[in-house]
Amino acid sequence: MYRLLPLAAFVIGVAMVIGSNATPQARADDSPAIIEHGFDVIVPGADGPEFGHITIYALDDGADLVERVAAGEAAMLARLPGAVTVESPGARAAFKLFPTPVRWPVPSASWLYNPAGSTSAMPAEAAREAITLGSEGWDNAGGSGFHFDYLGDTDSPTGCNGIPTGIPKDGKNVIGWGHIVGGFVGYSCHWRSSSLVEGTPYFAMTEFDIIFEPSYAYTGTRLRALALHEFGHSLGLDHTEPSLCPGRAMCGGADALTFIEPRQDDINGVIALYGVAAPAPTVPPGPRPYRAFGPAISRD
Repeated sequence: MYRLLPLAAFVIGVAMVIGSNATPQARADDSPAIIEHGFDVIVPGADGPEFGHITIYALDDGADLVERVAAGEAAMLARLPGAVTVESPGARAAFKLFPTPVRWPVPSASWLYNPAGSTSAMPAEAAREAITLGSEGWDNAGGSGFHFDYLGDTDSPTGCNGIPTGIPKDGKNVIGWGHIVGGFVGYSCHWRSSSLVEGTPYFAMTEFDIIFEPSYAYTGTRLRALALHEFGHSLGLDHTEPSLCPGRAMCGGADALTFIEPRQDDINGVIALYGVAAPAPTVPPGPRPYRAFGPAISRD
């Protein structure tokens, strides 16, 4: 299984007894039952995301344990700024990055659309909308702040033409239509620099292209799901480990046409690449003891 390197790992064990007015239920030895609950978290770190496991121990005194465990998780997450829970202990190992891991230098990328040769399975505007919705499915996934920006139409062809040995580079991120060699319905490719994104172990992406096979009998939902999958590649995610499929948007095969939103494991991959965005600063209410000036030119 793919593991991110370097990653700092940590384990926190916390004994928690959350207050309750309920009378403890006696056991044979007159001691209350203790329920152990563990969950995995991803926490932004100085050198990239850190994976951790937290174990809490709740007193089973007859209160609602589901509610109690949820309160315990919330209390622990509050101590770790930016932390998010991982769906299951195995989820963090399911997503894959490319063999040479890549990401964008900033958590965003723009794209242009070439509608020429669009599928006949639906109106041209419906196809554009489905592709746009697919790209938007990654917006701020997991609180990462990542987003794709649609800049409009272009007549530039997609550099990615489904032939891995002949992929030209033109400095534009273009999504479009064309026959794909090998019988595939979607194809994406990317280029990277030889430099790492500062402060990360990932190479900087510099360009991507996506091409869709127009002869496939798409529905709006299937095209949207395929677009979500291909845009996932274009932010740095590879196909999920085959042994852990189906069930994730980045799985290959039929799952690439199934999910219109990323699943939790797909989101974990985005967080591994881009971290969790810092919350926007809030401006306190009330009078301002300062003055702000806009741009100005002084002439003396």
